[in-house]
Amino acid sequence: MSVGVAAEIKAKLDIADIVGENVQLRKAGTSLKGLCPFHGEKTPSFTVTPSRESWKCFGCGLGGDVFSFVMQRDGIDFPESLRRLAARAGVELSERTSREDARRKRLREVLEAAVSFYHRVLTGSRTGEPALAYLHDRGFTDHTIETFQLGFAPDDWSALTRNLAERRGIRQEELEAAGLARRSQRGRGVYDLFRGRIMFPIRDASGSMTGFGGRIVGSGEGTGQATGADRGPKYLNSPATSLFEKSRTLYLIDHAKGAMRKHGRAILVEGNTDALMAHQQGFDNVVGSLGTALTAGQVELITRYAPQIAFAYDVDSAGQSAATFGATELSALVSEIERSGHRGRLTDVGVVRLPAGRDPDEVIRDDPDTWRTASDDPQPIMEYLIDRYAARHDPRTINGRQRLVAAVMPTLRRVTDPTERDGYLQLLSRRSGVEERVLLETLRQSDASAGRRTGDAQAGSRINLDALLSQPGAIDPQAAVRALEPVESILLRLLLTESALQ
Repeated sequence: MSVGVAAEIKAKLDIADIVGENVQLRKAGTSLKGLCPFHGEKTPSFTVTPSRESWKCFGCGLGGDVFSFVMQRDGIDFPESLRRLAARAGVELSERTSREDARRKRLREVLEAAVSFYHRVLTGSRTGEPALAYLHDRGFTDHTIETFQLGFAPDDWSALTRNLAERRGIRQEELEAAGLARRSQRGRGVYDLFRGRIMFPIRDASGSMTGFGGRIVGSGEGTGQATGADRGPKYLNSPATSLFEKSRTLYLIDHAKGAMRKHGRAILVEGNTDALMAHQQGFDNVVGSLGTALTAGQVELITRYAPQIAFAYDVDSAGQSAATFGATELSALVSEIERSGHRGRLTDVGVVRLPAGRDPDEVIRDDPDTWRTASDDPQPIMEYLIDRYAARHDPRTINGRQRLVAAVMPTLRRVTDPTERDGYLQLLSRRSGVEERVLLETLRQSDASAGRRTGDAQAGSRINLDALLSQPGAIDPQAAVRALEPVESILLRLLLTESALQ
């Protein structure tokens, strides 16, 4: 896209008009001022300067031109903001862009048609009765089911394909491109991707359809204990398409973004049902990670609307209690937060502490006051990690202290704020029984060795992970950890010591 087209769009639009749709602006000299729509504030620090076609918030630091404002407001990327503003300005884009625009619009129409079909099956047919009963048993109301347009995919290889072809004239190729069907390897044609599943429509921050999440009805995964249990995993998301990219998507971001701005914090849960129950109970700043570990793309999306992130993850499938769950996962999450370019500090990242053995949707449904208290006061992530590792490694023993310090250091090394780092060193000293001066020296050595490890890795000094997994005793653990870059080191260290963590 040429710079000239963007300039033409900006010349035809008044940035004050665009911003003024969301912000009440008042004259302040040659500029306009108002309350920032991207973070909660009582004193205006948001400024629009029409002569420069720019905006800036001196509270949260965000700023840019009309394109970046629409991107930030609607949670979209630059090409999409360009398309929307071009249409508003009456500027014709290139033929290629117009074709892609039309294609994306058509795919959204196909997805919306699927939403209607799945919803009708769930709420208006005998086929959907077991799924509807299951949702009611889980505590979901008819109002929630209607508001969020939940649906049910019949346990049939071609129910959606036949219906949309007959009633909407939607072609098989369009269903395939939208991630709703797959090409059959046994012959001609396609088959429905989602079968025997409760369907959760997934939308982007502006409310446009991008894909679906599907869940089997009941418990079990491929056990025969649930409808659709032989269709694969318990949870199934749309495949990657031109509209859907799981690593950059959050369930209910379209409903949550306003509350995230208001509270200054997003609460991240794993499952769609967790997020849905939170919204049903009025906790609107909750979003779902679609069952995947947090990614840099998701962090970037969250921080468009809130500077703080708190995790409220389920007890894992092995039944570990909250006292031991999360250290491995959150160490990896710290890496993703770092990769995202998150502007805040690790003190802006926390963990919602729930009663042992209870998942978010249980607490939200049965004890909303406990959820409110916990989500309003998350534990800083470094404190959480230190506590979790201390629960795994007995600091009363020399070996336990060594393991505790070694486990925490790779993550602590990422803390660059001196005051923050000093506070965590004090906490680690109290938890481990190791003097602060010793920890500080260990941290300095960790900082120095990190550079050497990176250089070694770039020079090809790597270990064979396949060999490690097949013959874990064949490789010296300390040598293996030294050969890896920091993020891999965290995960490998835990892998090598996994038997000691049970």
